[in-house]
Amino acid sequence: MQKKKYHYILAFGSNLGDRIDNLSKSLKLLEKHVTVLEQSRWRETLPLTHPVYNTDNHEFYINFVAHVETSLNPIELYRVIIEIEDIIGHPRERRWMPRALDIDILFCAHSSNSLPFCSLKPCIYYKSPDFHVPHTEYFKRDFWQDMVENEMQISKETILKHFNLL
Repeated sequence: MQKKKYHYILAFGSNLGDRIDNLSKSLKLLEKHVTVLEQSRWRETLPLTHPVYNTDNHEFYINFVAHVETSLNPIELYRVIIEIEDIIGHPRERRWMPRALDIDILFCAHSSNSLPFCSLKPCIYYKSPDFHVPHTEYFKRDFWQDMVENEMQISKETILKHFNLL
């Protein structure tokens, strides 16, 4: 029996150390577990602000998103991501700290084909204390929306379906 294929849109970011090297290494480590099907361009973004956590001294981020395919379900992929973040550098003492690497799972779907993400159904929803799929902060991050919707050609309608808003 063929193993189920999961498709994910992942967001990568780095704002500590050699940001390009951090992201390149993270991709190499992740590619032991996933196949990268498509990737946005890498872009520098301002650090986000937060009402509770001070981000004034944070360096600019380099961010990109990628469409990946794997046999790993959301919790399995999340565990792999945590390991990679820990190797490259992701402090976990508190939220909103500068980090050498941050990888977020934005969306998940499954299919037996390597189709464009926008044509995959059904969407997968996952909620735990550690993470949610789809990512609950997606609509608060314009740069994610631009990379996903404009560069990866995933329509706003598809995104809204992932959030059960259509």
